[in-house]
Amino acid sequence: MDVLPDVQRELARVGLDGWLVYDFRGSNPVARPLLDPLLAGNLATRRVFLMIPATGRPTLLVHAIEHGTLRPDLEEVYGVTARRYSSTESLDAELRSLLAGMSRVAMEYSPGGDNPYVGTVDAGTVERVTGLGVEVVSSGDVAQVIELWTDEQLQQHLAAAEAVMVAKDAALAFIAQRRRSGDEVRETAVQRVIGESFEAGGFVFDHAATVGFAAHAGDPHYSPVPGVRDAVLADGDVVLLDLWCKVDAPRAPYADITWMGVVGEPKAAVQRAFDAVIAARDAAFTSVARAFDEGRWPAGAEADEAARAVLTQAGYGEAFFHRTGHSLGVNGAHGVAAHLDSFETRDLRRLRPGLGFTIEPGVYLPEFGIRSEINVYIDEDGPRATTDLQADLDVLP
Repeated sequence: MDVLPDVQRELARVGLDGWLVYDFRGSNPVARPLLDPLLAGNLATRRVFLMIPATGRPTLLVHAIEHGTLRPDLEEVYGVTARRYSSTESLDAELRSLLAGMSRVAMEYSPGGDNPYVGTVDAGTVERVTGLGVEVVSSGDVAQVIELWTDEQLQQHLAAAEAVMVAKDAALAFIAQRRRSGDEVRETAVQRVIGESFEAGGFVFDHAATVGFAAHAGDPHYSPVPGVRDAVLADGDVVLLDLWCKVDAPRAPYADITWMGVVGEPKAAVQRAFDAVIAARDAAFTSVARAFDEGRWPAGAEADEAARAVLTQAGYGEAFFHRTGHSLGVNGAHGVAAHLDSFETRDLRRLRPGLGFTIEPGVYLPEFGIRSEINVYIDEDGPRATTDLQADLDVLP
């Protein structure tokens, strides 16, 4: 288990005795990178626990009927000891043994259910552990250790970051060419151009890009559907492009951007909203950089607060109704590490070196919407943008 030393260092840093990982039939997405290699070829139809102590060897606890299908070299290859339980009484006895001498352990638990990205363990299982005399705390920062990018993943993300910029340029060029020739431009046609650009470069994506014209840009998760909702671009319309892709490899991270255009010179209201969004985006980035200058890792909530303050001051507080950013995932654009959020949840997980995330504040009004989304990677010196920072609206013919 290559990540074990990093996990144990984090347990020591936050003063915990261990991390008790729990899963039932895939209920814990945070734990999959840890459990999947250990359970390869195992049905895992019963409850599974993995006890990672702050020091010493981890222990995998599985049901007796599935113990025999564990890989025989589990201890030799991964340094993990396997144990079994059968009845509920034996489960409690095994858990008591695993937790012997411990007073505080981490689990995928969120006090008050405030952060569902962290709180995937059911309340009853948490009660079972606390009933054995052990305090359960959130594994939020501990679990992030397994989401830190390797050098290879960073390079994969940078390749995807270049690909989304290429696809964005292709989409804008397509719109401009169609407009100059007098042909109509539909949202789904632009969406196809983006998909074709990714496919031509060998990149993959979980679902098609968001393309929204005019009022559709004011719906944060709008997606055009042929024959159902598919606007034709008109003079004066705002154009929102939200696009994402990744290298075609299992653990490659996504890149994910939003870029804005407008047909003709922007109206004053559009320009004002755009300027506010750009200022909010830059304030979020600056807040993370400032924290690193102070020698600390900021919580994701801090960056959200910085962006939200700018938009509230500009009079757009009610028009910004989602978090400021999300971690970049490997199975989808949205990952399971720290998000920039003090609004939908209060994400107190730390933005630490090795993590990648988006910054994407927005203003959503009945007539139009504006969002600017960049990608950020944190190295030991602090944050750096891995995608271009849009400074001006792209003016289309």
